[in-house]
Amino acid sequence: MNKNDLEDKEQSGRSKEDDLDIAQLFVLIGKGFTSIVNFIYNLLKTIFGWFLLLIIFIRGNLKKMMLAALIGGSLGAVYQYALKEVQYESSMTVEPNFGSAVQLYKNIDYYYSLVKQDDFEKLAAGLDITKEEASSITSIEIEPYSNENQVLLSYKNFVAELDSNAVKHVDYKIFSKEQPIESFKYHVVTITSKDKYIFNKLESPIINSISKNRYYTKVKTTANQNLISKKSALESSMIELDSLRELYKKVLLTESEKESTGTSIFMSETGSVTKEVDVFDKYMFMNEELIEVNEKLTAENEVINVVSSFNAIGMKVKTWYKNFAIIGFIAGFALMFLMISIRKLDQQLVNYKDQL
Repeated sequence: MNKNDLEDKEQSGRSKEDDLDIAQLFVLIGKGFTSIVNFIYNLLKTIFGWFLLLIIFIRGNLKKMMLAALIGGSLGAVYQYALKEVQYESSMTVEPNFGSAVQLYKNIDYYYSLVKQDDFEKLAAGLDITKEEASSITSIEIEPYSNENQVLLSYKNFVAELDSNAVKHVDYKIFSKEQPIESFKYHVVTITSKDKYIFNKLESPIINSISKNRYYTKVKTTANQNLISKKSALESSMIELDSLRELYKKVLLTESEKESTGTSIFMSETGSVTKEVDVFDKYMFMNEELIEVNEKLTAENEVINVVSSFNAIGMKVKTWYKNFAIIGFIAGFALMFLMISIRKLDQQLVNYKDQL
C-alpha cells in the first residue's frame, strides 16, 4: 500500500468521524427541542388542569358565594346611598414653568398627607380656608396629563437639550415609561370634598404657594427681562434690514435705468437681487424668532399658568371602583371563596393526618 492510499484512508476515516459528530449533534439538538416542547406542553396541561379544578370548585359552591356577594353588595349599597356622605370632585389643569412642577408635586403631597392625618388646622392654614372647610376635603391628588402626542413632545424637548452622543443613549420607549414628572407640559390637580362649593376657594392658594416663592419669582423676572431684550434687539435688527431692503430696491431701480450694455446691466441687477434675497431671508428668520419670543412671553408670564380652573360647583363622584355596593359585592364573593377554600384545605390536612 503506497503513501497516497494511506492518506485517502485517513481522510475517509476523518470524514466518517465528522459525519458521526454532526449526526450526534443533530440528535442532541432534537432531544433538547423535544424536551423543551414537552416541558411547555406539561406546563400548559398543568395550568389548564388547575383552571378546570378552580371552575369545578366555584361551580360546586356558586350558590354560597353568590349569596355572600349579594349580602355584601346590599350592605355596601346601604352604606353608599343611605349612610355615606356624598362626595364631590373637581379638577384643575395647570402648566408649570421654570421647573416649578417639582415643587407643585411636593406641595400637593404635603396637603394630601395632612388630609390623611386629619390635621385640618395646618391644611386650613396652607389653603387659606376655615377648619370646617378643610375638614370637608377627603383627597388632593396630582398627576401629569399624558397622551402619545404629549410624550412625543416631551421627548423632543428633552433630547433637544442633549448633545448628539447623549441622544443615542436615550431610547423613546424607555423614556415614555420612565419620563420624569417635570418633563410633562400639563398636570391635573384633582380634589375630592364633601362641600361642593369649596373648589373656587382652592385655586389661588395652590397657585400662590408656588408663584410667590422667591426663587421662582427671580427666575421668572430674569427670563422675562431676557426675552424683552431679545425682542427689542430683533425688532431693531428687522427695522435695519427693512431699510436695507428698500435701499437695494432703489439701487436696482437706478441701475436698470442706466443706459449701458445689456451684459453689465444684467450682472448688476443679478448682484442686487441676490443681496436683496439674502436680506429678505434674514428678515424672515428674525421674524420667526420674534414670533417665538412673543409666544414665550405669553406662556412664561406666570410661574404657573392655569389652563382650566376648578368648576364652580363640584360633580358627584361616580367612579365604579369607589362605589361601596360594587366593593361589597366583590368582597362578599371573595370572602366566601376564601372561607370555603380554607375549610377544604383543613379537611385535606385532617385526611392526610389520618392516613399517616
